[in-house]
Amino acid sequence: MSKRTILFVDDDRDFLRAQEAWFGAKGYRVLTAESGDQAIELLLTETPDIIFLDLMMEHYDSGFQLSHKLRKDPKLASVPMVMLSGVAAATGQRFDNHPDSLKSWSKLDGFVDKPVTSKQLLKEVQERLGEEA
Repeated sequence: MSKRTILFVDDDRDFLRAQEAWFGAKGYRVLTAESGDQAIELLLTETPDIIFLDLMMEHYDSGFQLSHKLRKDPKLASVPMVMLSGVAAATGQRFDNHPDSLKSWSKLDGFVDKPVTSKQLLKEVQERLGEEA
């Protein structure tokens, strides 16, 4: 079986490097992009198995804008997309309380609050891709 590919889109370089190292050591192929534009360019030639998007990058809603753009691409329509954000920690507002309505308006499969550990992200990957823990 070929390596599963994970794309992380986040403007925090330290977070991206940490995920590259951690998931790479676990046998995953890790792609990173520091902006929505970089992600779109990368996705012209790559189709990851799962995508993690930061909510606030260039703008406060960059992750939502990107998820809508990506869902319009037929090759990405079924790729799980999970939003990462520190909004809940800052505001107390959570996005994951109603997963069905979240998917309908945001085009996302899940929402994970930051701060998040690599182990928590691995659990998301395993659940979304149907892998054994």
